[in-house]
Amino acid sequence: MANLQWPEPFVVEPTGPHTHTLILLHGRGSNGERFGLELLKSRTLAGQTLAEHFPGLKFVFPTARKNRAVMFNRSMVNQWFDAYLQDGPRDTIYDGLEKTTEFIHRLIQDEAHIIGTSRIVIGGLSQGCATSLHVLLSWQSNEPLLGYVGMSGYLPLASILDECFTEDGRGLVDAARDFASLPTHEWVDSEGPTFTRTPMLLGHGVHDDRVSILLGREAKALFERAGCDIQWKEYDEGHWYKVPDQLDDIVAWLQRVML
Repeated sequence: MANLQWPEPFVVEPTGPHTHTLILLHGRGSNGERFGLELLKSRTLAGQTLAEHFPGLKFVFPTARKNRAVMFNRSMVNQWFDAYLQDGPRDTIYDGLEKTTEFIHRLIQDEAHIIGTSRIVIGGLSQGCATSLHVLLSWQSNEPLLGYVGMSGYLPLASILDECFTEDGRGLVDAARDFASLPTHEWVDSEGPTFTRTPMLLGHGVHDDRVSILLGREAKALFERAGCDIQWKEYDEGHWYKVPDQLDDIVAWLQRVML
């Protein structure tokens, strides 16, 4: 999967027969291996890691390319797109989302050839959550992804997406695909958006000083309006995932969707 632009994803193979794949995106300034190792060494209240709870689960942690970040005085950092949360030049957001969406869609397709689309869960932390929400919106196929799990994130270009909202959800797909310069989807009469058939788990710390919980609630509300099955969790925590509480919730949710 590595090429001139994208580092090789950090992959942890299942300890048992491969039944499902979880693709998780790191936050700005991190990388797949650092994020993956820290997450996978964390333990639930029962004292188990995610890999121990799910021996058939393959973990894929892609790494964003390094480019100059406006937020960090144009320092070179790993990031999925370059922008402040609420402002900044939109062309840098579009450019990043276009390249990243193509890359993650390709990762999903590669895994789908191995295990099937309906056995793939995607998600991420912070900017990785923001990016994977966009990936979910723009993923339009005959078969939905199994699930989505997001931590401390937000929805990129949420105000524009809100303006494009339609009751059938197609407007969100069309806008997200346009942001990423993907081909316009040709809708058939009875077809609905794939993302509305993907159950979601979103969690956010109420004391998050990097990504306000208000942005997380905004994203949750938009997906709810589109008819998504969303489980929303708030934690007495800052900007990260809360251990063991949030891990316990992720395990319980995965057990439900992976049945």
